[in-house]
Amino acid sequence: MRDDYKDIIDIKYQKSKQFPPMSREKRAAQFAPFSVLNGFSKAILKTQKDMEKELENSKYQEES
Repeated sequence: MRDDYKDIIDIKYQKSKQFPPMSREKRAAQFAPFSVLNGFSKAILKTQKDMEKELENSKYQEES
């Protein structure tokens, strides 16, 4: 497989002069849309608690 890319594999990386390297903060900000999912995990926990209460209530109703 190495022979397939022999012409490019040893080329030295050249930094772009047009686009300077991005700061860590800016690179991290690109993943910010995933932080929206934080609310989703809270909703899942709430649903889990509600379901557990329903199950407990249904057990008590079956016993009585």
